[in-house]
Order: sequence, then C-alpha cells, then structure tokens
Amino acid sequence: MCFVPCRLKVSHVISRYQSSGGSINHSNREQQMSKKRKSPDDQGFEESPPAGSSDQGLTDEKVKAYLSLHPQMLDDFVLESVSAETLDRWLKRKTSSRPADDTSAKEVSRYQDTNMQGVVYELNSYMEQRLDTGGDNKLLLYELCNIIKTATKADGFALYFLGECNNSLCLFTPTGAKDGPPSLIPSGPITFGTTIAAHVAKTRKTLLVEDIMGDERFPDGTGQDSGIHVHSVLCLPILTAIGDLIAILELHRHWGKEPFNLSHQEVATANLAWASVAIHQVQVCRGLAKQTELNDFLLDVSKTYFDNIVAIDSLLEHIMIYAKNLVNADRCALFQVDHNNKELYSDLFDIGEEKEGKPVFRKTKEIRFSIDKGIAGQVARTGEVLNIPDAYADPRFNREVDLKTGYTTRNILCMPIVSRGTVIGVVQMVNKLSGSAFTKTDENNFKMFAVFCALALHCANMYHRIRHSECIYRVTMEKLSYHSICTSEEWKTLTQLNLPAPIYKEIETFHFDINPFEEIWPAVFIYMVHNSCGKTSFELEKLCRFTMSVRKNYRRVPYHNWKHAVTVAHCMYAILQKTSEMFTELEKKGLLIACLCHDLDHRGYSNAYLQKFDHPLAALYSTSTMEQHHFSQTVSILQLEGHNIFSNLNSSEYEQVLEIIRKAIIATDLALYFNNHQQLSELLNSGVLDFNNHSHRDRVIGLMMTACDLCSVTKQWPITRLTANDIYAEFWAEGDEMKKIGMQPIPMMDRDKKDEVPQGQVGFYNAVAIPCYTTLSELFPPSSPLLKACKENLGQWEKIARGELEDVVPSRPCDSGPVKVDN
Repeated sequence: MCFVPCRLKVSHVISRYQSSGGSINHSNREQQMSKKRKSPDDQGFEESPPAGSSDQGLTDEKVKAYLSLHPQMLDDFVLESVSAETLDRWLKRKTSSRPADDTSAKEVSRYQDTNMQGVVYELNSYMEQRLDTGGDNKLLLYELCNIIKTATKADGFALYFLGECNNSLCLFTPTGAKDGPPSLIPSGPITFGTTIAAHVAKTRKTLLVEDIMGDERFPDGTGQDSGIHVHSVLCLPILTAIGDLIAILELHRHWGKEPFNLSHQEVATANLAWASVAIHQVQVCRGLAKQTELNDFLLDVSKTYFDNIVAIDSLLEHIMIYAKNLVNADRCALFQVDHNNKELYSDLFDIGEEKEGKPVFRKTKEIRFSIDKGIAGQVARTGEVLNIPDAYADPRFNREVDLKTGYTTRNILCMPIVSRGTVIGVVQMVNKLSGSAFTKTDENNFKMFAVFCALALHCANMYHRIRHSECIYRVTMEKLSYHSICTSEEWKTLTQLNLPAPIYKEIETFHFDINPFEEIWPAVFIYMVHNSCGKTSFELEKLCRFTMSVRKNYRRVPYHNWKHAVTVAHCMYAILQKTSEMFTELEKKGLLIACLCHDLDHRGYSNAYLQKFDHPLAALYSTSTMEQHHFSQTVSILQLEGHNIFSNLNSSEYEQVLEIIRKAIIATDLALYFNNHQQLSELLNSGVLDFNNHSHRDRVIGLMMTACDLCSVTKQWPITRLTANDIYAEFWAEGDEMKKIGMQPIPMMDRDKKDEVPQGQVGFYNAVAIPCYTTLSELFPPSSPLLKACKENLGQWEKIARGELEDVVPSRPCDSGPVKVDN
C-alpha cells in the first residue's frame, strides 16, 4: 500500500530492522523528524521527538528502504495499530486534490491511479455495507466493474451473468431514469466460436486481445452492435472462492487507443478476485443465518409433526438417556397419563445397569397407579414442576413404586409433559448423583427438555392408535375376505354346470335377456369366455373361483349389481363374436374380464355425490372415483390365492392385460365419454382412424365399453323399462340422502319429479345413447342391431312423454324355480 509515513512508535519495527543488519542512528532520525512538525491540518501525525533523543541512527530514508523491502510488515502494523478512522483520513487527504463533478465521477474519481491497493480499505467497507444491508449483488458488481473500467482507463465495459440453465449469458443493464429497473438481456449460449465473453465463460480463463476484430476465435467479436468500434478487449471471469462462475467482465478500448497490457490485467484480476471473495463471504454468512432460521423452523415443525417413528421404545430410551445426562440423575422414569381411568402408567424402566457405556432400559409388565397418588400424580394433576430434596420426608411421595421396583428414592425432580394444554405425561428424574439434591439450574434445563418429551409422548400415542387401527383393519380384512371369497363348494359346482340348449342360440344375439337364468349367470359367463377365447385360455378351476368371488363382491343395489355385470359382459361378447378378427387374444380376455368387474363393490352413489360429501373413496381417487375403485377391487381379487386367472402369462403380457382392464373400466365413467366420442367421431369423419394406432385403438375400446355399459337401452322394451326403474331407484335414493341434509338434488334424482322421467330419458337417448351406437355401427356395421333397438326404445319414451302411450312398468318375471341344466 502507498501511504504517507506515519508516526514511528513501533519498537518491533526497529528491532526487526536491527536484526536484519541495519544500523540505527537515533540522532539522524530525530533531526529528520523534527523538520516535519505536525501542522494544524495534519491530524494524522504527532510532533517528532525533541532534540537530544537517543534515536540518532534511524533516518526516514532508511525506514522507507526497510519498508520497501518488507511491505508485509507495514501491512501488519497498519492492521494492528492504525484505526479505521485514521485510514479514512489518509485516503481523503490523498484524493482531496482531485476534482469531483457528477455523482458517478465522485464514486470513481479517486480510483484513477492504476495502483488500486490504496483504495481497498474504503472499497471493502463500501461493499460490506452494501452486502450486509441486502444490496443487489448484480448492481454492486456493476458498480465495481465501473470502478475497474476507470482504473484500467477503458472506454467501456459489459457485464454478463449466467442464464437460467447456466448454459447461456445475459447482458446486465443497470437502473436508470430512461432504462427503468435493472434487467438481463439474453446474449447467447456459452460455446466456442462466437463471442469473447462466451469463450471466457467456457474456459473460465482471462483473455487479453489487442485486436478483437482480427481474432478468428471470435467471429462475433463482443456480440454488441452499439455503433462503436471496439479495438482491444480485456475479458475476465468473475469466480467465487470455490471456483463457481458468477459473471463475465468485458473491458473495451476503442480504435486509436493503446491496447490493454498485462498491468491492466493484473489490476482488474486482483480486484475482481478480492470482490468475489468478499461477496462469497457475505453470502456464506447470509446462508448460515438462513440455516439457523431453517433449523428453528424444523424444530418447531417437529413439535407437531413427528409421525415417522416405528420403534417408539427406542425413541423413548434416547429421550430418557439424554434427560439423565442433562441433570446427572441416577434413574429416569417416564409415565403416561390415562385420563379416562385417571391413572399413570409405564412399561419401560431404567434398571440401573449399563451396556457399552449406555443405560439399559427394560420393557416389563405395565405398572399403573392412581393419578391422585405420589409426586408424579401431583405433577400430572397440577401441571407444576416439583423438586423434592428428600422424597421420604414428603407426604406426597408414593412408596408403592419403590416397593414394586425394589429401588430406594432419595430425591426427585418431576416435570409435566404438556401437549395442546393438557398434561399427557410426567418425566421423573430420581437421585442426583453429584450433590445432595437437584438444583434450580437442573430445573431450568429440564424445562427446555420437556418439549422433546412431549414430542416423544405424542408419537407414542399416535403409534399406539395406529397399531390399534392396524389390528382392527386386519380383523376386518379377515372377516371381509371370508365373506367375499367363494367357497370351494360354489366354484366346484360351477365347473360341472352346462347351459340349457335354448340358450346357445339366444346368447349370440344382442337382445338376449339373462333375467330368466339368474341361477346360472356364472355359467353363462364361463361359456362366453370359452366360446370367445377358447377353453384352454384360462385354468377352469381359477376361472370358476374368480367368477364366483366377483359375484360375491357385487353389492345388492338396485342397478349396479351382479346382473348388470353379466349383462354388460354379454354385450361385449356379442360384439367380439362379430369382430373377433380385429382384436388380439389378450384384448378379448381383458375386455370380457373388465366388463364383468367394471362395477365391483358399487355403492349405488354417483362420483359427484362421493366427492361432494368427502367420502374416503373420493380422498383415494380424485377423478373417476368409483371406476378406479372397481379396478382396484379387480386387482385385489386377482391377488387372492387360487384366483389369478392370468398366472399363465409372462410378466409383459400380464402388465398388458392389466392395462387393458384398467383403461376399459375407467372408460365406463360417463364423464369421459363425451370427449372420447367427439375425438373418435372426428377421426372417423376425416378418414384418418387407424386401428394400428394405440391411441386410436384405446378410443375405440372406450366407446365399446360405454356401449356395453348402456346396453339396457337396446333390449326389448319391457326389459328396458324395467331396467330404467332400477336405475331411478338408485338415483332417487341418492336424492333422498341429499334432502336429509337440506340439499336440493337435481331433477333426475328427485323422486318428487318422477313425472319428468320420460322427458329425461328422451334427452339422455338423444344426447348420449343414439350418438354412441351410431358411431359404433359406423365402426362395426355388425353392431347395427344395437342402434336399431335403441331408436325403437327412444320412440317409446317419446310417445310416453307426449302422452300418446301410458307409462306402465312391466311386472318382473316370476321365479320359476331352478333352471334345469343339461348334464
């Protein structure tokens, strides 16, 4: 550093100079210093020693010579002995002769000298102040670069920062009256063969180029088109202390000016290195402060959210070990409070032994005692801390615990554990090891520790509830499994059933009515699977088990029941029989199984109802709630022992068929039908429908599932009218539930508006059913009987709506007893 000579009361300077072989003439030093008496304006100096001093051998020249040879010693002296205020005055004196004009000139005028060492202190103070007060690092760096520009006598500069993905550069534009707030303008990628800034960002090495336009490495030069011809460029990377790239500084000199030299490079490099270290240091401090805040936050969160504990006893052991060490106690006990029975209880005890230097806690038979007894009971009742120096002298002490454990208690420190304003436990420290009793300091430390105990007990209670719920869940699942899995008698009987002869012909038609054959619906499904996929497609035993268990898992609701499942499966069978060459074996299997399972465990309520009333299923599945549940139930049955009908498939085929089933079941959500039908119609009308396109194929299968799900509208009129009655029975039941809580259901679900049923059916046919079967018949012409029957039933509803036909609900067929089967 270049400073005016300071007063020399530095004995260590003289001694070090003497040790280096120099002679000290104190009288000469005195004479020289006497010539430089302190002036009134020179507040940085004291008067020189009076004549007659013994300092004859030391002169100003010798001191200067010595300090020139040993500059580090001057640095050490200044840092150790000179105040910041003195340094500030020196800097002001050194720069006071230079004129100041505008604001920016005032900031940089004192840095005109390329020797920047003399301004480090002031610049450092300025930067630290800006950083400590949360100054913008980008703007601060820009100001520093402006100073370096002046110090290196550059004509201009550009400052680049990294883009969002750290693979590009952005030009920084500072704030200004015309330009608005600071901004980053994209400048280009970080790569070779473009600009000098991109090159330096890529290599992270300083470049000094005398003629930028003549350097073939940078065909784009500086990349700026400002109308000024740049000649020489000094480009430097600004790196953090750990080597991360912060920014790029690009200094310019114009044509006709002397190019930059190594001296300029050294000045810029030194100051950028210092600036990056200063910024990094302050950022680290900020990071530590934020980390402290984060730790406090995590601690606060952990008080209310600590539910990932499995080995709760291990947690309690760690808590009690820490508590013992905290107050230097011999034993530790933790009691939980049973408010229902007004008792304290514990089953984990400190037995006074150690293993590998750690106390041993033993889980024993639970000990319980009344909350009205003992020190712990007093603390549990009042919530106050008790410090008992002599336990047996205190009438509140309950000797029963000592009698049961065989341990003698001398003194006690007892602390309540409070959660949500309620005492949930008591921690009791027993027998101070060093000293006669627990101190006030122990008390204060223990209060802090009580927070962790509250956390541990909260976790213990939560874990106990979870374990209890798990036990209930297992028992429930066991009962459910028993009642939802078919018996061996049921599936074995199914393997022996054959269909009556008249069925074989009728089952191939779309209008086939399954109502008269309820007892053999499982056999009807087995026949359809064998006739469509082959008798060897599934193991008969597993297929029978699966079918009978599926039947058991359909609830007895008016419409979405086992009969509906078999009806939908039959419609799919009829379509596949007429289009079998268009589908793979896996698709045939998957679609038949999907139809049979598409309404498994249906509760008779719509998705909208479940979501509106926050049903647990709606929490599990936010969209297509029941459809996702149906698929989940399907997979659950497949996973039962002896029920996996796809066990003969390899893993790839197994995944494929499950995905076919999943997509098919989800497609029965009528809310998804409208978009699917629109997209499919557009593909069909534009002539671009491609069955080999997986997306197109999925849409076709989705439409098939909707057509099968709605197939009751394609049956003969008496069957269609009866089925409509079943559908509205479910709708009205849902509407009744809404009315119970004061909500008005939509007209379709309001039994008080049953007169509007015919008109509602006309609207449904025109909006949903007719378009669905029209598109299906265009895709598969053999399915046109479905469209024809749908139109006929629409005509019936229209007549009823116009009053031309009386709405008579046919009576259900009488039960004629068991169907005779062919052996």
